[in-house]
Amino acid sequence: MYTDSKILKSLFYIQLFSSFLVVVGHFTASALSFTDPFWIVALNQISRYGTVLLTIATGYLTAYSFEAKSPTAREFFSGKLLYIFVPYLVSGVLYHYLLKKGMPHTAQDFTNIILGKTGDHLYFVFMICQYYVFAYLFRRVITKRNILYVIWILLGIQYVYINYIHQGWFGLTTRHMLPSWIFTLYMGHMLYWYRESILSFLRNNRSILTLMTGVSTAAAIFFVVSNKLYVAVHLTFVFATLLSFLVLMVFFLERVDRLHIKFRKGLTYFIFLFHSAFLIMFKDYLFAKYGEVAWLFENTWYSLLYLLLIIGCSCLLALMLVWLVNKLERISKTIRQTRRQLYTTK
Repeated sequence: MYTDSKILKSLFYIQLFSSFLVVVGHFTASALSFTDPFWIVALNQISRYGTVLLTIATGYLTAYSFEAKSPTAREFFSGKLLYIFVPYLVSGVLYHYLLKKGMPHTAQDFTNIILGKTGDHLYFVFMICQYYVFAYLFRRVITKRNILYVIWILLGIQYVYINYIHQGWFGLTTRHMLPSWIFTLYMGHMLYWYRESILSFLRNNRSILTLMTGVSTAAAIFFVVSNKLYVAVHLTFVFATLLSFLVLMVFFLERVDRLHIKFRKGLTYFIFLFHSAFLIMFKDYLFAKYGEVAWLFENTWYSLLYLLLIIGCSCLLALMLVWLVNKLERISKTIRQTRRQLYTTK
């Protein structure tokens, strides 16, 4: 039986896996500046699944939040402000400092931080912030009752915006803007609303699941060997990732009782936000010490050890930040309880 508790755990594993794919993507992008062996190119192509998997998971969890918690605007946006937007701004300042070798001080510097232009991957959080506003405002307009019809409209919006409308306003890429991802996000909503039917069908029809696994694998191979670069918002890539998402969902659901990785709120987000800082700092260190880094990427074993170092440092920092956030939450809760007690005694 696939309970909501198990599904949420499986989503955490998908998010964790996806965050590692994002790290691999930025590592291989750095390596491609110096060398391009097949395994580097292949990993770079496969890593693009990470962002789309995270997007679908975000849509699923948002739909779950609306239905299970029915948050008020204050509850919903205060949480996003504290746990999403503030770390995003901190990371924006950090990347400005690492890349510009100085703290932001001009209006343009702060504008770039807000727009997610100081780190190559921060566009995603800028887009997600737009989505949270849209999703909350339209939570009673786009519902389970009409999603099977509305999803086609959202598909059209994503396609038309990417191919005909976007003009690079404010120096922002296509990926910065919500319409480029809106169909992908609401696929997550639809998966949540129809999770019982979809998962029951896959559980009872193993041949279909096997076929989906084969098609997902074939699609990944196609993207690796294709001369065309399929970016994350490309609808062909989105559909292929959707199949992979369902396969991964069932895969983790059937192993969730045997996996003992504890859920930690914010872990995958912090890995996503701050992993590039280690890529920048380590690269600067190697340049300062050796004058160049081509020797590192030209050796497969050195490259793999370097990748493991980046992943390890990113996970360690993320765990420390999770601990710090939990500590601050407990302190804040204690202060609120103390204030209530003082108020009631008066």
